[in-house]
Amino acid sequence: MEMNNPNYPPTIEFTVDPEHAGVRTIGCFTFFISAVATFAILNTIIPNGGLIIVGASLAIAVGLTFLSDNLTKRYWPSNRFLQIADDVITLIRKDIVEGKVDASQNVNLLMWHFQASRHPRVPKGWYVVANALEQDGDYVITYSIVSPDDFENLPLSRLSTEYVRKKNKSDDDSRDLRKAGNIRRIEQAEFHRGELGAEMTLEDYQEYLDYLVDTYTTWMPKDK
Repeated sequence: MEMNNPNYPPTIEFTVDPEHAGVRTIGCFTFFISAVATFAILNTIIPNGGLIIVGASLAIAVGLTFLSDNLTKRYWPSNRFLQIADDVITLIRKDIVEGKVDASQNVNLLMWHFQASRHPRVPKGWYVVANALEQDGDYVITYSIVSPDDFENLPLSRLSTEYVRKKNKSDDDSRDLRKAGNIRRIEQAEFHRGELGAEMTLEDYQEYLDYLVDTYTTWMPKDK
């Protein structure tokens, strides 16, 4: 196995969870305060403006919230990191290890995706794409939110299983033992993703997968 690929630095670190709780909290406050303040100001300038003032206030509040989100993400990063050092892949919150695998040993890889739920921040039809590194019951799980076109260009996208929740599964899936076993593993990994999964930007997620493919050739499949 080729370790510490010379094309990469000996230690790689990604800041994860770009939209952490602090960003969301400030975004909510920004939207509420700016909407109320803008409405009050416009109502003073244009009395009896009615729906025009309401629409303008909401539009300005959305714009200010978008600006606030970008500035907060830039100057207030989360306290979680994905670190790769000495062939150990670790998910860290402050000084607490939340997941760790020894990449010099065998690691089980799971990859799956599903259509993201409707959300103001997520365009319709986009995917949540995720992967889990599992070793002796420990997980390091990362994910990103991507467009269908970006999904096709991700490393190993052909190996990603479409995750379908139980109520939508067909009877054929349960009769295929191999497929059913894979589904159970993905369900378990998806549960862990909800608990301790690390969200990454598309660029970081792609760089992370590229690194795994290039460096850990024993347990990582080839991209092509």
